[in-house]
Amino acid sequence: MKSTAELKNNADKTEESKQHQRDDSYVDGISAQHSVMNFDEPVKKSPDSSNSGFSIVSSRTCKVLTIATIIFILVIINLAINTAILREVQDDKTIVNTVVGSELDQPAGLPGFKDTTTWNQIETLAKSTTLNFYLYSPTGSSPRRWVDNVLTTELSEKFGITLNRIDAVYANCDLAAMKLVCDVQNEVNAGKTTEGGSVDLVWINGANFAKMKELDLLYGPWSTNVPNSKNFDFSNPSISFDKGVPIEGMELPFNLAQSIFLYNNRTVASPPTDVPSFIQWVKNNPGRFIYSDPLKDFTGAAFIRRLFYYYAGTGAGGSPNDLLGSFNENLYNQHAPTLWRILNEIEPMLYKPAGQTTPWYPTDHEAEIRPLMGSETIWMDFSFLISEASTRIIDSSWPSTIRGYVLSTGTIADSNYLAIPVNANNREAALIAANHIASAGSMFSRALPEIWGTLQAFDPTAPSIKEWDPAFNYINVHEATPSVETLAASRLGDLHVDYVNRLNADWDIFVKRA
Repeated sequence: MKSTAELKNNADKTEESKQHQRDDSYVDGISAQHSVMNFDEPVKKSPDSSNSGFSIVSSRTCKVLTIATIIFILVIINLAINTAILREVQDDKTIVNTVVGSELDQPAGLPGFKDTTTWNQIETLAKSTTLNFYLYSPTGSSPRRWVDNVLTTELSEKFGITLNRIDAVYANCDLAAMKLVCDVQNEVNAGKTTEGGSVDLVWINGANFAKMKELDLLYGPWSTNVPNSKNFDFSNPSISFDKGVPIEGMELPFNLAQSIFLYNNRTVASPPTDVPSFIQWVKNNPGRFIYSDPLKDFTGAAFIRRLFYYYAGTGAGGSPNDLLGSFNENLYNQHAPTLWRILNEIEPMLYKPAGQTTPWYPTDHEAEIRPLMGSETIWMDFSFLISEASTRIIDSSWPSTIRGYVLSTGTIADSNYLAIPVNANNREAALIAANHIASAGSMFSRALPEIWGTLQAFDPTAPSIKEWDPAFNYINVHEATPSVETLAASRLGDLHVDYVNRLNADWDIFVKRA
């Protein structure tokens, strides 16, 4: 198999693409969505441009070629590059075989299957079945766009699996925020202990994972036994612990999330650089910021967690490291009151809809707050997606003046995961889908800003990841997205799940109901 680097270096040989007729319809249908060059941006040379055909924009050539000719050539090169890269993405089975070779015909070592069952046999069992995938995917969001436009097609064409996307519900459950926790518990109580469940695969957060693990509602251990588990370093605590809870083979990394602040540079000339200056900005600009209900929405919970990180660490004369590890009751009781006081101080300055007289904390950040940023009603926002601004600028739902950035005092980052309920009715399809999602090609598609633009939690030393490294490096970072270097330098580990639960519950008492 040709490496991605070779494909790029020969991208101008467009005749090669004609020899792969089996891929033409796929490439024609989605190449525009997966484009890795943005013609609204200045043309950037590739890492090896000094001796490649990409030097067409040199000053000497520009004297000869007209602007129209240059654009035409760039379009042809862009098409050839995307055709080559997407052909690699489309041919993911080759990537898997490169990583594991004959291991696909060896016993898979997965619970619930015969000792002799191989990965190839599991793939055969999953063919022509339906996968129920439960995840957070509001209308218009990046997760829904990727699942509907990329994953659904790939699972169908590669494995014969029909994907049924189920939008996650965060209500009506007394065990956890995600309703699925109660649904699985009720199904198990009704006798559906190892099969017959309504969900096969779930994109899960730390708090819900902790509760499902505590109640024995998860299938496993499985995640270290699937072929593409070799793309992750499970010895790294950032992978092996989900908000302080050991995953122990019950979860497989999905993406790497990192929180950022967002501002409109047309209305905010100098964005605040740390937590105190941000709080002062909110007070000075009434009606220009709002956050969602932490008990109802993940983004709102992450926002108050970021503030607590400051007021209990650096802001208290300590360090962010003071909050690492298990829940510290004394530390929490000492510093949480400061957070509640600050949040109550800014409450009168938060945005409220016309006619609203009481404080307003939306229950759905995506549906209720993001449009306010797009209409320039509010001027600052918060997100756990580094490409929040760039993806919305690209799809024209936000103005081009919005930028994402990180505070000088750091930004929370953590991996998020896939899990399989203990009573999944189609465990085979869940395993095949999860393994595919963990492939280098699938991670590359999620990294593209036009599709999702999310960070990935892969091990950069893994063989198949090293092969794809040039492709990941080739992705243009949109000007509205913080650089990878900036994000890495400001990264803070997320708090233990017990901090998360306590903060959310106490916010409801000391802020919302105060």
